[in-house]
Amino acid sequence: MTPLYNLPRHRACNMFLESYKYSWIFSEEHPFEDRMIDDLSKPGPQEEEEEEEQEKKPDPLHQLILHFSRTALTEKSKLDEDYLYMAYADIMAKSCHINEGEEGDGEEEEVPFEEKEMEKQKLLYQQSRLHNRGAAEMVLQMISACKGEPGAMVSSTLKLGISILNGGNEDVQQKMLDYLKEKREVGFFQSVQALMQTCSVLDLNAFERQNKAEGLGMVTEDGTIISRENGEKVMADDLFTQDLFRFLQLLCEGHNNDFQNYLRTQTGNTTTINIIICTVDYLLRLQESISDFYWYYSGKDVIDDQGKRNFSKAMSVAKQVFNSLTEYIQGPCTGNQQSLAHSRLWDAVIGFLHVFAHMMMKLAQTTPELRNGDSSQIALLKELLDLQKDMVVMLLSLLEGNVVHGTIARQMVDMLVESSSNVEMILKFFDMFLKLKDIVASDAFRDYITDPRGLISKKDFQKAMDSQKQYTPSEIQFLLSCSEADENEMIDYEEFANRFQEPAKDIGFNIAVLLTNLSEHMPHDVRLKTFLELAECILNYFNPYLGRIEIMGASKRIERIYFEISETNKTQWEMPQVKESKRQFIFDVVNEGGESEKMELFINFCEDTIFEMQIASQISEEEGEAQEEVEEEAESTESGEAESASAPSEASSVFSDFLESILNFFRMFTYRNIRRQFRKVKKMTVKDMAVGVATFLYTILMGILVFFYSVLKCFFLLIWNTLFGGGLVEEAKKLTMTELLASMPDPTQDEVHGDVAPSDEDEQVTEEGEEINIAESGKEDASGEGGEGFGGDPKKEHFRSMASDAPGGLGDMGDTTPVEPPTPEGTPILKRKLVEEEAREEELYPELEKIEEPPAEPEKADAENGEKAAKEEEEKKEKEHKEEEPPSPPPAQEEKKKKMAQRPEKKEEEQGVSEFWNEMEIQRVKFLNYLSRNFYNLRFLALFLAFAINFILLFYKVSDTPPGEEEFEGSGLEGDLDAGSGAGSGFGGDDNGGNGDGNGNGDEDEEDSVVYFFLEESTGYMQPALQFLSIVHTLVAFLCIIGYNCLKVPLVIFKREKELARTLEFSGLYITEQPEDDDIKGQWDRLVLNAPSFPSNYWDKFIKRKVLDKYGDIYGRERIAELLGIDLASLEISGQNEKKSEPDTSFLTWISSIDIKYKIWKLGVIFTDNSFLYLFWYMVMSALGHYNNFFFACHLLDIAMGVKTLRTILSSVTHNGKQLMMTVGLLAVVVYLYTVVAFNFFRKFYNKSEDEDEPDMKCDDMMTCYLFHMYVGVRAGGGIGDEIEDPAGDEYELYRVIFDITFFFFVIVILLAIIQGLIIDAFGELRDQQEQVKEDMETKCFICGLGSDYFDTTPHGFETHTLEEHNLANYMFFLMYLINKDETEHTGQESYVWKMYQERCWDFFPAGDCFRKQYEDQLS
Repeated sequence: MTPLYNLPRHRACNMFLESYKYSWIFSEEHPFEDRMIDDLSKPGPQEEEEEEEQEKKPDPLHQLILHFSRTALTEKSKLDEDYLYMAYADIMAKSCHINEGEEGDGEEEEVPFEEKEMEKQKLLYQQSRLHNRGAAEMVLQMISACKGEPGAMVSSTLKLGISILNGGNEDVQQKMLDYLKEKREVGFFQSVQALMQTCSVLDLNAFERQNKAEGLGMVTEDGTIISRENGEKVMADDLFTQDLFRFLQLLCEGHNNDFQNYLRTQTGNTTTINIIICTVDYLLRLQESISDFYWYYSGKDVIDDQGKRNFSKAMSVAKQVFNSLTEYIQGPCTGNQQSLAHSRLWDAVIGFLHVFAHMMMKLAQTTPELRNGDSSQIALLKELLDLQKDMVVMLLSLLEGNVVHGTIARQMVDMLVESSSNVEMILKFFDMFLKLKDIVASDAFRDYITDPRGLISKKDFQKAMDSQKQYTPSEIQFLLSCSEADENEMIDYEEFANRFQEPAKDIGFNIAVLLTNLSEHMPHDVRLKTFLELAECILNYFNPYLGRIEIMGASKRIERIYFEISETNKTQWEMPQVKESKRQFIFDVVNEGGESEKMELFINFCEDTIFEMQIASQISEEEGEAQEEVEEEAESTESGEAESASAPSEASSVFSDFLESILNFFRMFTYRNIRRQFRKVKKMTVKDMAVGVATFLYTILMGILVFFYSVLKCFFLLIWNTLFGGGLVEEAKKLTMTELLASMPDPTQDEVHGDVAPSDEDEQVTEEGEEINIAESGKEDASGEGGEGFGGDPKKEHFRSMASDAPGGLGDMGDTTPVEPPTPEGTPILKRKLVEEEAREEELYPELEKIEEPPAEPEKADAENGEKAAKEEEEKKEKEHKEEEPPSPPPAQEEKKKKMAQRPEKKEEEQGVSEFWNEMEIQRVKFLNYLSRNFYNLRFLALFLAFAINFILLFYKVSDTPPGEEEFEGSGLEGDLDAGSGAGSGFGGDDNGGNGDGNGNGDEDEEDSVVYFFLEESTGYMQPALQFLSIVHTLVAFLCIIGYNCLKVPLVIFKREKELARTLEFSGLYITEQPEDDDIKGQWDRLVLNAPSFPSNYWDKFIKRKVLDKYGDIYGRERIAELLGIDLASLEISGQNEKKSEPDTSFLTWISSIDIKYKIWKLGVIFTDNSFLYLFWYMVMSALGHYNNFFFACHLLDIAMGVKTLRTILSSVTHNGKQLMMTVGLLAVVVYLYTVVAFNFFRKFYNKSEDEDEPDMKCDDMMTCYLFHMYVGVRAGGGIGDEIEDPAGDEYELYRVIFDITFFFFVIVILLAIIQGLIIDAFGELRDQQEQVKEDMETKCFICGLGSDYFDTTPHGFETHTLEEHNLANYMFFLMYLINKDETEHTGQESYVWKMYQERCWDFFPAGDCFRKQYEDQLS
């Protein structure tokens, strides 16, 4: 019977399916499974009548899940394999995907927050698409139906459950928990318990039987190592076991306290199964099997590949079990913690500590069989250390939320005491490798290195370690056994230190946290102190990077949190811009009102500082410098090798060596070399600098002495050889007749030396050309006739071709090379064979172009003429070969070749242009980063230049007559004296005034009124120096603006965006209420609400979506979407699966993509920033200084902005600015009232002229009278009465007395005193405020508010409290740590703080309390 697959119809279907699979499915941009589930989740088309009459039918995906659920609920003794279910379960599992392949790359390149959030939203949509149709319940039903028997069905179900729970989906967790509670599903827990019992561990007996069977040859042909991996009998179900415990971990992911407790106790069920204890039982079985395998390999020198594979599988499973246990108890879940504490967990931990201690020592050592390096053994050691890290994290989770002298902490100390020898070995291992890197980097160690490659011998390594006094002899021997030496017994010490540094640092930190935590939970335990003494070096090593804070936990108890602070963050905290922000915050916040407002401001300061530190990390040069140094060192070594390879064995000439030395000298001053030397100088210590300067001066001195010695020596040798030397005569005596004849030219070859007439040369050239044509027609190479056969000279070719057997001249007498007999074709036999072979190759490969032909060895002609003639002949032959071309191909082939040649040329040109612009962009970014880093240095430089310029301005002099040409050096305007302009900075001198140009061509009256400014100097350097300093000052002022734009402007934009985003999200501004009309800031921010680029700097890019979800149901999604500029269609994640068109890269598209609204809003924010306006004014004044140099006097005010005390004095004027302005206004009104009285009654007393004939009346008009009272009366000590005529004897004398006294009393005594008092009081208030801030920071804790009196009962109590327990910087670092950490990896305490932070609730700050105060009795 013919098989079904051989029928034509079925064969065609199979061929179509294969083609469809590869051509359609695999070519999809989006995963096939995602698209398929998306299609299944859409209901089919229905008619209108059916829609009206019947209810909406479930979509195909819902129908499938319902069918599989009914199948699982059917009473069966065993779950049959359903291939349709397994296929769809795999498809549904793959449809909920996170790009796991990119996780490895994520370690090197951090994924942006926006991309993370988009992936999270997409995953939530894909999971909800399944669990809304009952996939969560179906998973539980399938596991219950399996009755504890593992298989392919259970494996597919677990993968599906992992996919829909991935990321800690709270909705899926709640659905599963509700189903289990509602149905009182006991079968699920019974099945899970049975599955755990069936999960295998390492079976040593099975492993030995398998090895014995292989040794006896009882395996099949497929029993090789490769098939053994697939069909391994030892722990074959490791992947299934990992999936089972991963599923249980995800049920509690995110610290779901309800599910954590339900896994321990199923309240309401008739049968309760403790999954926590079941997990511990399996962990204990696994630990015992690993210990058995360790004892099996402990007697062997090397762990073979099978053993490594089995150990790796067991450690992967144990790693997952520890992660599941950690998730069971984090939160903290007190019930699960106690359940674990009273289980056999401690036995398993003790067993693992024994395995860790001995396997670490074994795997770290290298045996003679592994001298060439075994990466698999190091990889196994790293897996072991990772497993140890997860176990330590689990132990730390047990201590969450525990009190001092708690039960769990006491049990943990008992466990450590019981395995003290193993713990001591582990601590010694980490201690040795943690300090190894610092030791090998010390100068004392490097003194023992003599190898230029940076290697060290074993003996020198041992001596260097002995000299450090850090290791015992046994530890040094252990380090030597761990090192890898080459065949010469040399060790690469840097690679050796780095190999163990990172894993030891990673796990050692967790051990330090565990011991520190235990020491604070068990403060007076004598047994624990022994471990702390052993781990003292480790604790001291990690103490600078161990951050600790105290929070008010959910149980209203003070809890301590430990976390890691990176070294880069500590460095950025000390940046000058961050210090300035810190000082300003402390000054503004300490004297604020309540604790909640203070904490709100503190969190805002932390967020701003985190953003500022991110900018500082971007502009820092450490990482870039390290990469550039490596590249430069590689380039320098490559260039050195190239130079050494290209250097000839003998110098071609003295002149070329001289030119090369000059070029090498100028190469020393290239940008790259100067930058490399500058970096070396920055790394030098003071001692190195002193030695370098002394060496430099000594080298210069010795160079000068050697130079003069060489000049004098050459001079005396020249005189001696000229007067007393007989070198020419002696050389003439040694010259023989043979040498003289050999150097004579050949009489038959005059043309070689250029003795032939021009006409003869032309004839020879034409004849030569004819011969070449004849040779080509005979399919012979023209170069073979003359050039290669007889010396290679084209002019010699014609004569030798006519008489090939002609005897050579006198110059050929010394040639002993045998000459091949010529063939009838005219070439030697060997040459003709070579030519024929080349012709065959060209026929076989016609498309290949021959770039160069290897020249044959020419005959030596005139060997005695020296090497120079031979080199000239070789150069001529090379030119001849280049001139000869192969026969031209057909025109079609030529066009093809031209096109093919043009394509790479175009690509190379485009690539070269792109590389040039990329390099320009890199250099631009580096330059901007450099300006940002040195912004404060530039400000100081600008102030220094301003002082220098103003010092020169002190030498300006005023003159009524233009200075002479000799004295005149020019000034600010630099007018030309011959053209009639005076000194540049001249201004009018009298009342009428003169222009700044000081024109000299006017009348005599104008010349008398012109004032000339010029520098009075005798040296002549001050005017050029002034011009140079002015230009440099303007340039520095402009660079300050650029540096501020890169350093501080992003922070200004971030603060404004954050303020706007917070008011949108929490206050509902622009949605629930509108800003007031006089609120210019609020009206300006409305411009950017619907801009696509908003927010740009603020890290929460989904703030618009959050606002839409929060207020959309109440105020309408369409209205809010229009207000915020959101396209509702773009929010549909299902629409994102559609194929997107390629982006247009045209110039018009780029122009249209610019967000004009955001750019305008950003400019408005920048130009309302006070610091930017000050820098802009600073630069404008500097630019005006080129018009008139006296504008540079304004820049001296910058000293008041840079000095804190002077800035306080300026602030005292502006502190009460509103009151001050109102008082000045009142003063103007009062003076105006007195002016009205004086203008009406006392005008005659205002005569200021001494000449009675021409009176100067100051009160004849109202404006002049008012200005006189304001200018003279207010300044007068006794009021206006001191400045006008005495009223004695006048009829208005009494009224004048009242007028003068009241003016003096109200204006001088009261109003002016009020103005002065406001300024003085403001200065005193600011000074008291600063003192109060200083006093509060020294005597009061900012976080808890407790005074130093409470803590000073112990020595340095308050200092320890503010530096270690309630350090402001640590709280800021912890917030940064939370923002950068994935939410699924948070501990229970971290999740609690993160939730409170997102809700803008600051109750987690320990206001009025601290750990020391709460546990005062226990700690004492």
